[in-house]
Amino acid sequence: MEVVKRNREKRHRYGKFFVEGVSAINLAIKYGWKFDSFIFSSAKPLSNWAEQVLNDTRAENYFDLTPELLQQLSDKEETSEVLALVCMRSTKLSDVAASPTGLIVVFDRPSSPGNLGTLIRSADAFGADAIVISGHAVDPYDTQVLRASVGTFFAHPVLRVESHEEVLQWVNQARAGGLQFKVLGTSAKAEQVCSEADLSGPCVLLLGNETSGLSRGYKEMSDILLKIPINGVASSLNVSCAASILLYELQRQRSASK
Repeated sequence: MEVVKRNREKRHRYGKFFVEGVSAINLAIKYGWKFDSFIFSSAKPLSNWAEQVLNDTRAENYFDLTPELLQQLSDKEETSEVLALVCMRSTKLSDVAASPTGLIVVFDRPSSPGNLGTLIRSADAFGADAIVISGHAVDPYDTQVLRASVGTFFAHPVLRVESHEEVLQWVNQARAGGLQFKVLGTSAKAEQVCSEADLSGPCVLLLGNETSGLSRGYKEMSDILLKIPINGVASSLNVSCAASILLYELQRQRSASK
């Protein structure tokens, strides 16, 4: 369990990842994720929630540990009652259906688990259909990503692609099917202010690496490069903050166009 929690290579070799927290476990159950194991301790009385999870949710294994061992596995100061190992899903971008109201969010080479998790949470809040992680990037199954997403990770496809070419292929196929997806790149140096661009209709929003921004391939496939106007001394915003602003603007315009 500890190896799966800490080691990215072992997580993917075994196809399992560590989950902690009431919201995360509840959402994993709600959206039909397969549970490999539940970890708990019967040395102390369990809450009604914990009893219900253990009695009503099927898992391959149930491990009843001492409170001390459970505390060692937990990342929280107040140890969680139930921990879990959940089986990974092998979703591909080709599995994501294009729709007239579609919104796909692509994060190019994210390096911070906190930023990725926060972006997933914002993408959920503003109606994204899928979150795509591109290139060499942080592991979406990292416990810090899951914690920052507050469980919203389980509500939408979060998938990996090798490069912009897979995203471009998906966009071209959607366009061939009659859906005119707009590809929206982002750059602090762009000339187009996000609130002044037409962001209605189906969109793919591209967000760049925290340090280097969007790669050339993503910039070249963008129909528009957008910026958020800022007035302070900082030259740019944190990528997850910028994503929230852009996603809000997308939702605002799409709602107004209905």
